[in-house]
Amino acid sequence: MESISAKIYSKMNNIDVYIELFNSIKLAAAVLSMALGMKNITFKQIRAFATVARERNFTRAAESLHVTQSTLTSAIKLLEAEIGLPLFDRSTRTLALTPQGERFLPRAQRLLEELEDSLDDLAGLATGQWGYVTVAGAASFIQYVLAPAVAVLAKKHPGIAVRLSEDTTEVATRKVLASEADFGVVTLTEKVPQLESIKLLTDRYGVVFPRHHPLDKKREPITWAELQEHTVIGLHPNNGIRSLIDRQADIPGSLKRPAYEINAMPSLLPLLEQKIGCAALPSMAAAPLVAAGMQFKRLTQPDLYRQLHVFKKKNRSLTPSALALLQATAESLQRLRANRDIHVHATETTLQVFGEA
Repeated sequence: MESISAKIYSKMNNIDVYIELFNSIKLAAAVLSMALGMKNITFKQIRAFATVARERNFTRAAESLHVTQSTLTSAIKLLEAEIGLPLFDRSTRTLALTPQGERFLPRAQRLLEELEDSLDDLAGLATGQWGYVTVAGAASFIQYVLAPAVAVLAKKHPGIAVRLSEDTTEVATRKVLASEADFGVVTLTEKVPQLESIKLLTDRYGVVFPRHHPLDKKREPITWAELQEHTVIGLHPNNGIRSLIDRQADIPGSLKRPAYEINAMPSLLPLLEQKIGCAALPSMAAAPLVAAGMQFKRLTQPDLYRQLHVFKKKNRSLTPSALALLQATAESLQRLRANRDIHVHATETTLQVFGEA
């Protein structure tokens, strides 16, 4: 029996549900026959059966379904022909269910309810009434752009839950490839064939330092060579901000070996407040520090810009929830256009096309 069941399961695809529904030798044999060659049962036929069973009258059932009586009768006959068993007893003056029809009815009703619930569920996702989206991104982008975007999203789509994960380029890439995040926003240091991306923005590097620091007296822009004269705090080499500096041949080597090294941005402000040193950062990453009272001046020779890309799995459209957040992100990006050190490349249209591709 186990080998027969295995064959039934492998061939029946979604029709295996009927074995559970009928749960009798005669009906199981009929279902097996369906699995091996008769796959024409439709939900319309099941709905027709459930409606006739409820009304116990073909005329009323046809009116309820907005079909002709002949169409309804034909649907029931086709269903019975596919199963190989009568579902209604037509020998009595009143329409009645056969024993197998009685057995099938509650399961058929459950199938219809589950289908309707599933369709309602999908409709809610499609219209953005509810959903879930995860983004893996650079900490500065999450704080400066995505946080305001989530506020916009919450007003338009309060049923969408959002998870923001501050990650390095390596981790964000891995999460998107593993479908642990819908999309990512980081500095892409190399091309990954399984991903597609578009340039979101570029922001210029500068040096951030506390008030009354010797750099306060220097005229802007400050050269990278001048920065060698001061104690530098750097991020971990795995961080995209740091790795971009390390790859520049015309930046002095001593700046690639900072005196102090931190794993994450939140550790930087306390060190700056203690006047331990200064740090080379893109302008958007420096913005929260400036808001906390730090100073920021552009760096030059060379002029260095970070590029942030939004990326997702190749040939995979974003979910409606993720697309809604991306659209809110486009709105949030607009306020950055006034910043002299940030150039926004993506528009609402390009992000829409990217998300749907």
